[in-house]
Amino acid sequence: MAKKDALSSLILLGIGLFFLLYSRQYELGTLTAPGEAVFPMLIAVAVIVLAGWLFIVSIFKTKSQEEEKSENAAENNIRVLFLTVLVIAALLFMGTLGFFVTSFLLILLCCKLLGVTEWSKAVFIAAGAVLGAYLIFGFWLKVSFPTGLLI
Repeated sequence: MAKKDALSSLILLGIGLFFLLYSRQYELGTLTAPGEAVFPMLIAVAVIVLAGWLFIVSIFKTKSQEEEKSENAAENNIRVLFLTVLVIAALLFMGTLGFFVTSFLLILLCCKLLGVTEWSKAVFIAAGAVLGAYLIFGFWLKVSFPTGLLI
């Protein structure tokens, strides 16, 4: 399994580098007026960083970690099913509750489902993510969010 992870990380690294180089043909813009290259470059850099991290982790992965990973496969499949249901529910309630409330609840429940044990940490993560989305997209880029009955 470690060989598959290393191979997939190298493929993702190549894809990230391709998009990073390809996005250079567009205008980057300034901090106050970002150009069309900003988002593709940010995504490419994120893919490159995560692929590099996956490659490093796959190199140092031991056999016992792989065996433990296969034992947790059934539990992980159930989590994926619940996450899918949560995302579909969030999409259905977005028009009623609005972006901020729906996103906060979605991230909060995802944190709990993915193993954040303390509610205070889950609330902090969800509030930070929603605030970050507002600051980047609403305040900086002036994008309007779906509104609902609550917000």
